[in-house]
Amino acid sequence: MKNLKLLLFAAICAATLLSCEKEDPFQPATIQGTWVFSEANTGTQWKELNIDKIYYFDGAGTYTVKTLKSGISKVTFYNGKVYEEESSYEQTDTKSYTVKCAGDKYKFESVSGEFVLTASVDGKMTFAFSSSASEVKGYKLCQVSQFGKSVTPDPPTPQEPDEPEGTSINGTKLDESNDLVGLVTDSSTKKGIPGVVVSDGYDCVATDANGVYQFKSNSLTRLVYISTPSEYAVPVGSVPSKPEFYKSVKPDGTVIRTDFTLTPLADGKETNWTFVGIGDPQCATSSNASRYSGETIPDIKKTTAGKKSVYAMTLGDIVFDSTDMWPSMKTSMSSVYNGAWFIPFFQTIGNHDHDSLKPDTSDDAMDDYVATSTFEGVFGPCNYSFNRGDVHVVSMDDIIVSSKKSSSKSNKYTWSYSGGFTDKQLAWLKKDLELVPDKANKMIFVCCHIQFRTATTNHYPDVMRLMTEFKEAHLMIGHTHYTQNYLHTSYKTKNGMSLYEHIHGSACGAWWTTTSSSTVTGEPSGYTVYDIEGPHIKDWHFKGTNRSADEQLRVFDGNEVYYQSKYPLDWYTASQKVGTYTFTVKGNANYKGCFVATVFNDDNTFWKVELRKKSTGAKIGDFKRVADGGSTNIAMSAFYYNEKNKTTDSYCSKTASHYWYYKPASGMPADEDDWEVVATHTLPAGDVVHTYKCSTLTKQSDFSKAFYY
Repeated sequence: MKNLKLLLFAAICAATLLSCEKEDPFQPATIQGTWVFSEANTGTQWKELNIDKIYYFDGAGTYTVKTLKSGISKVTFYNGKVYEEESSYEQTDTKSYTVKCAGDKYKFESVSGEFVLTASVDGKMTFAFSSSASEVKGYKLCQVSQFGKSVTPDPPTPQEPDEPEGTSINGTKLDESNDLVGLVTDSSTKKGIPGVVVSDGYDCVATDANGVYQFKSNSLTRLVYISTPSEYAVPVGSVPSKPEFYKSVKPDGTVIRTDFTLTPLADGKETNWTFVGIGDPQCATSSNASRYSGETIPDIKKTTAGKKSVYAMTLGDIVFDSTDMWPSMKTSMSSVYNGAWFIPFFQTIGNHDHDSLKPDTSDDAMDDYVATSTFEGVFGPCNYSFNRGDVHVVSMDDIIVSSKKSSSKSNKYTWSYSGGFTDKQLAWLKKDLELVPDKANKMIFVCCHIQFRTATTNHYPDVMRLMTEFKEAHLMIGHTHYTQNYLHTSYKTKNGMSLYEHIHGSACGAWWTTTSSSTVTGEPSGYTVYDIEGPHIKDWHFKGTNRSADEQLRVFDGNEVYYQSKYPLDWYTASQKVGTYTFTVKGNANYKGCFVATVFNDDNTFWKVELRKKSTGAKIGDFKRVADGGSTNIAMSAFYYNEKNKTTDSYCSKTASHYWYYKPASGMPADEDDWEVVATHTLPAGDVVHTYKCSTLTKQSDFSKAFYY
């Protein structure tokens, strides 16, 4: 053995160690990888507290290591420097161990006795240990098993002997001006991975040919994290499992080394995979969280059953100004398994996820930094990216907080805010996208909370321009509590398609209203499922929670007047009052005498709606679509104001219209028979066509059905 370096791993070993049977002195044991060495050689099953030290033998030299009071901490020491630590350990003394090699003996000078090499074949060493000439003890080396899987943690590759301590990693010389450094290795090959993007939320760099990254931290740096390459599995933490591609750091003027290990996907990058977009869980109470974990999460699992590669993204407002809900929400989206397949839930921060218990300093930039600290402590960075297949996924915070105001939720406060990005965020995004190879043949998802739709300030146009460098580009948005599809026709991607904005309806519907499950434009609470093929969305559909995937529309009688005894509302009156409240509910005169169809996830480009004979399929006529802003969902508004006693204009939103109308010759939809409304969705590339049908009228009497609205 040419070199000998000592590396101490004091790691949590939550699973069973390999059995160690009692041996005679000098009984040989094979060293390969990382092993536990202990005097507790009793011949019984080894337990956590038996572990004194964890050594890695691979080279000569003199190193300082810190011993621990227990072996149950998670901390890695290399050349006396901590490069991965947790708070659950206690340090004791620091000792220098000088290792000398003399023939077939390896001696630790600060430990009485010698290690005697008995064999060395193909890099595997066998040795025995004697503590003194008169006293010989039998020792056994046992490989660590961690979290139920046999692992041999890969230590940092030793520095060249002629390099001073801390000046290089894995053959890469470190620049003295950089304080964030580290190595990204492949768990299978144990080699550094080139081209992995590493960030602290302010700067982005790619690892070099040796798998090494280095850059100068920002004074506000809290996390260091990677943009997971397509060929590797998303790193996850221990149970409960969730994506953990980041590590906490605190720049203090010294060099901070943070290493990452990635596991290659067994079948290479996932060319075909599924993305689940979830708008606004927005849980304010434990009952809200119970409904989310008991209704939404199981429905996602059921819908994606049979799909192997599934990744979910929550699009902001995970909680509702209720920091006491973070533990429940974290648990609900951790360790989600669909059979053997683990579904990672990534997170995007929303306005109500900005912690309003943090102080208002009147410095907007600092307010935003402090207000995001709780979210980052629970779920990781607010601005990050990862790669799946031929898709680059970016999640960003597009909330700029300004001041606080009172709230009825548990925090008692909420932040006032505007939508957009800071100069620093835009600079970060540019650096991240510059490091994406072959953008013209890839697709990009940018996930944010507040809609881009008609925004012209705060860097929204800049972000969209950057997205046009890709073959296909989609914005994934929440916030509004209604679905809407919006084409940004002024922004064309490399394949000539318009940038597509998907505004997702909320998982909580109209804020988890008791015994109801509707968004503010009448479609069910739910989420959207996207099937990805290469750099393209092959297919997608809106999925109502606990509803059939084919339930995509409802049909109403445009002549019906709802709740005539309390607050009567109808489809055809343009401006209607709700009692003495100041707001109005907007109908549309065109609805009089018509079938009115509400199509949950429609748009005015890729959908058509027809009336046909149910018996023969013969076409009767084409529905016309009301422009956005042209109407409220009258039936839904009538239900919330009359049955649920709502008192604000949130329940008569008209921004996004999903309403189509057709007038039969009789002008009496309720008297018609042998009819069927057929809605057809042709996806933008034209490669998938969905047809949905409805042949019954929804009436006021239907509203009393559980979870109808």
